[in-house]
Amino acid sequence: MGKIRELSSAELSSLSRQLALVVDSDLSLQEGLDLLRQQSKSRAVQELLLRARKRVNEGQTLSEAFAEEKGLLPDFYIEMIKMGEQSGNLVRVLTRVADSYDKEAKISSKVMSAVTYPLILTVLMLCVIILLLTEVLPMFGEVLSSLGGEMPGITRALMDIGAFVGSYFYVLLLIVAAVIIAVAIMRQSESGREQLDAMKLRMPIRGRITRNICAVRFARNLAMLLRSGISVAASVRMTRSIVMNTRIASLIEEAADRVESGETLRSALLSLGLFPDLLVRLLTVAESTGHMDDMLDRAADVMEEELDERLARLTTVLEPALIIVLSIIIGIVLVSVLLPVARIMNTVG
Repeated sequence: MGKIRELSSAELSSLSRQLALVVDSDLSLQEGLDLLRQQSKSRAVQELLLRARKRVNEGQTLSEAFAEEKGLLPDFYIEMIKMGEQSGNLVRVLTRVADSYDKEAKISSKVMSAVTYPLILTVLMLCVIILLLTEVLPMFGEVLSSLGGEMPGITRALMDIGAFVGSYFYVLLLIVAAVIIAVAIMRQSESGREQLDAMKLRMPIRGRITRNICAVRFARNLAMLLRSGISVAASVRMTRSIVMNTRIASLIEEAADRVESGETLRSALLSLGLFPDLLVRLLTVAESTGHMDDMLDRAADVMEEELDERLARLTTVLEPALIIVLSIIIGIVLVSVLLPVARIMNTVG
């Protein structure tokens, strides 16, 4: 059996909103779950609701039914439903959760939009370069040799690279496949995932974007948890399952331990050196005013705006940069082709 895929932010948002309508209606929970299952277009959600309905029929609460779906549902989601049931405000909690996942889905969509075109352009650029080096230049080399021309150094160097890629193409392909398999194996263990996620954080561009996304998720969901009456330490601990980076999750767990031992949240986060200064500064104000949930919401909004601007700048810079790089490479290849042709023409002339 393959690894269970966790529901996406969009699926969790839709499920939460529909569950809120069911709980707020005159339908029984069993009838509501059955109705949602029939209306859902996601196979994973349909099967989830079918199993949940069976457990509810056996006498379990909704949170107990969902607690057996770990891997498909985040721990954070299950805990929020449990908290809503215990407080008697399940509709309000589900609505807040839906709003939170709505914003998560928008962030994910923006990130995908920012990287999709540059990624496609990079793949096309590599294909063009490989085609030029392995097919076009060798053909030109044969023509040049038949004319008795002498190849300049740049042409010989490019042809050597093309010959190497052509001769060892399958070896290079196997190396790439081996790296992909090794990464996949590492992701199967928690220590491996943490090492890979720590590497992502050290990457110049991706690291900063990952930190910003995690900071927005942390602040927004922590605000929701605190607003629901959960203690600071417990709230911080619950957010570790929604940051989508195991290294950051470990650091958040460490921060929760510090808060439990009596340290302030601001001090605990500051010592980790993980989140933006803005979040830490607003937490300083929040701890003095007592409006931590509002300040965290404000911090999340400001950080999300900064993330949008950073992604927009990245797209603006990356697209022309890739085009320039491709143009330079093609220009070098053309020069390496035209130089010997010009020499032959001069000799003939």
